[in-house]
Amino acid sequence: MTERENMQLVWDHKQPEWVPMLTKASQMLITPEVNDRPLFMNGKDWFGVPWELDPDNPQFMTHVKPGFSMFDDITEWRNYIAFPKMKDLNWEMIGGRTKAMWADKDKKMGYIVGNMGAFEKINAIMGFENGLCALYETEDYIDFVNAYADYRIDEMYYVKKYMDADFVMMHDDWGNQNNMFLSPDLWREIFKEPERRMAEACRNLGMHYMHHSCGYIEPIIGDLVEIGVESWHSVSPVNDLKKIKADYGDRLVFAGGVDPQVTDHPNATEEDIRREVRRCIDVLGKNGGLLCGSAVMFSTVKGVDALIEDEGTKYGKY
Repeated sequence: MTERENMQLVWDHKQPEWVPMLTKASQMLITPEVNDRPLFMNGKDWFGVPWELDPDNPQFMTHVKPGFSMFDDITEWRNYIAFPKMKDLNWEMIGGRTKAMWADKDKKMGYIVGNMGAFEKINAIMGFENGLCALYETEDYIDFVNAYADYRIDEMYYVKKYMDADFVMMHDDWGNQNNMFLSPDLWREIFKEPERRMAEACRNLGMHYMHHSCGYIEPIIGDLVEIGVESWHSVSPVNDLKKIKADYGDRLVFAGGVDPQVTDHPNATEEDIRREVRRCIDVLGKNGGLLCGSAVMFSTVKGVDALIEDEGTKYGKY
């Protein structure tokens, strides 16, 4: 059985032969064109936000230039924001690049990351404090989130047609280590319906839909399952994962789960890292349902991802 076939069993809510490791069973399909932020260099994203490279970060992640704010009043967003037209990209070239980086397509799955969801994007555009205040101009905020969902849905069509991705990971962090950034009720008012539309469109195109959110989002896990989100990536242990697994494990695929607060700690030993991988599999891997890996996708510490993959491969046998 290939990694692809084994991973598909998890998506189908069947017990796989082993716990798939995300870094081993799937290929992130990154091309410069299908990224709404520069990842490997300084530059501006499609919306005009300036990003700066952190040379000390082995993930080559960029961050919004400190102090940047395009505007501070969400009611003015239509005057500043123009959504990229996906049809204008050179998708034939993008498809060729995808084929080159995903030569083992028959053996592993491929996925595209929607680098920023609407919450993260408006915070990047306005600045974090302005973005949080904007939540309470609810009508205009909802209009932006719906327009952003339309843009992402349009992108999904081309991603499937030319890149033939197996799943989409939408990246929008709604929580921190203690709470959600907004109340569950406000999340439901603003984000639930656009998220449902994106998940439905993705599935209708023949791709699985995964949502990445770090931090505490336990109050809305049931909502995500209800609207058709197939997988939750990050799965931070600040949530009651035993309860969530018991309540939703037959309908929700858990992706990630290995706590970077443990594995990326400067004093972490190899055994600390391996023990954390085993904890993740013990809590989330019973009867399948787990795509194991770092909760932040890739560790920020050199060598940690290799240890996670090694321990998961050894320990995650059924």
